[in-house]
Amino acid sequence: MSARRMLTGMFLGLGALALAATAVAPAANAAPVPVTSLNCDGDTYTCTAGLRFGDGRWVAQWNVNVFHQSAASHQRATRSADAPRGAAAPVPVTTLTCDGDTYKCTAGLQFGDGRWVAQWNANVFHQAVANAVPTASAKTAKAPREAAAPVPVTALNCDGDTYKCTANLGFGDGRWVAQWDAAVFHQS
Repeated sequence: MSARRMLTGMFLGLGALALAATAVAPAANAAPVPVTSLNCDGDTYTCTAGLRFGDGRWVAQWNVNVFHQSAASHQRATRSADAPRGAAAPVPVTTLTCDGDTYKCTAGLQFGDGRWVAQWNANVFHQAVANAVPTASAKTAKAPREAAAPVPVTALNCDGDTYKCTANLGFGDGRWVAQWDAAVFHQS
């Protein structure tokens, strides 16, 4: 990882923490709310989800890796730390999948040749497992091996009380989810 990217990530993370600390969603509406739009930005390395809440200006935002699929192959082959940066403005997400083997969610981006993606880490677990065991144990409960391939996301919600986004996964009995931390704040 390059020093520039590490510093950028650190400053983005600190900024997100500052925003989360100063712009708290009202406690009366603590339940997860549906996501109305999802965009990712190759310049700031963030994804932003518009939330169906209040005046419609609430968003959830989280850090992601943004890269071109062929650039990632080239990067692995050459061991280069810096993938080319071409998607400078937020662009719509065309597909969203999560993988129970790699614990990553991947969003296809509507940009260029269609091979640009954003990817981030997510906890992947079965809701029954999460409800049956303590939280710490639920986070370590791995998805079964047959859940190894990326599966489509059927619903995406973000919660202003827990500061988490949850993606329902089109897998098995329908109770598998991916979940990750997100800054939730009002656009002023």
